[in-house]
Amino acid sequence: MTQRSSFLFKLFALLTLFGLLAAACGNDDDAGVQPAAEPAADDGQQTEPEPEEEPEPAAGENGDALRVALLLPGVRNDNSFSQAAYEGLRDAAAEDGNVQTQVLEEIIDPTDSLPALRDFAGQGFDLILGHGIEYVDPIQQLYADFPDVAFAMTGGILVPGSVTSSNVVDWLYNVQDMAYPNGVLAAQAVIGDTIGIVGGPEFDFVKTMHQSFRDAALSENPDLNFLEGFAGSFVDVQAAAEVTQQLIDQGANFIYCSGDGICIGAAQTASAAGIPISVGFGSQEQTAPDVYLAATVIRMKDLYLDFFDQVRNGTFGTPDGEVHAVGEEGYTFYPGGIFNDQVEVLPVNTAATVDTAVGLDELQAALDELVDSIQAGEFSIPFPG
Repeated sequence: MTQRSSFLFKLFALLTLFGLLAAACGNDDDAGVQPAAEPAADDGQQTEPEPEEEPEPAAGENGDALRVALLLPGVRNDNSFSQAAYEGLRDAAAEDGNVQTQVLEEIIDPTDSLPALRDFAGQGFDLILGHGIEYVDPIQQLYADFPDVAFAMTGGILVPGSVTSSNVVDWLYNVQDMAYPNGVLAAQAVIGDTIGIVGGPEFDFVKTMHQSFRDAALSENPDLNFLEGFAGSFVDVQAAAEVTQQLIDQGANFIYCSGDGICIGAAQTASAAGIPISVGFGSQEQTAPDVYLAATVIRMKDLYLDFFDQVRNGTFGTPDGEVHAVGEEGYTFYPGGIFNDQVEVLPVNTAATVDTAVGLDELQAALDELVDSIQAGEFSIPFPG
């Protein structure tokens, strides 16, 4: 899966538009991500976090089980970024049949993540997955001290000075793939001409997703108007609910929430107002079955299965075993998108009862056409420029 230099340079040129991010859909100095059901306030303070050991599959025929640790910025049931990694590891371990896992949740502050990573490495874990850009710097500090431990980081390509090596690889999803399908759907579903966009912090990559959403919607209907608001956090459900209500009060006829735990609050408010909503990073069907239409999600299982195989057969990391910086030949980067099924466009919620400009079957057909064209190589979602 290692990308050739020409592809990496093109991708990096796009990604550098993001700037240095404080998070990859999960990093936030506020509370930990709220659970999907009945979210409650959380002050975000972490003291002596304890990893929770997952059920251990029976050992297979390949000898001792592979030991894998996963660090999450949120909780495993946030209907979003952290849940995607947890479910990916759970499903990959089950399919592999010879993997032991431990999961550590709500680890954002480096004073927690660095010792947690060091502890897992010191225990001899074979593979450590840092699912969030907040783990890039700690991994960069540790990897050379533990050459026999494989580290996978998220978003290292966005961090100046980041490297991959014989025991470090990098992954990041295509932000445009997360947002563009929602824009296509919104433009066809909205009754009226105004769409409200709800985001978390005002980070560059969040704004980029919002622009990709607008680009898609305008490609379908150039007469649309947009309202935009930010909750200031990826996890403050109440703040997102208040922002959503403000947009509805200003005339929004449709709501798009770009992702993470805040979309619980956005979906609840949209439901109370009878306004349709689409979402990035997780379904809100259980939260608002009447108005939730569709979502984009990330899928990690196949990537993790590849990592398992690479650790076992000694092909993990840079092909030549040397250290490479971003943009150099040999930097081991794994992009995720619709093209490789690491971004999935969920089916339209056929149980929705909210009024839409076209039928739910027509919305599904539009999404199917978009996904099919991408996977066939006939269309590539443009990066907002």
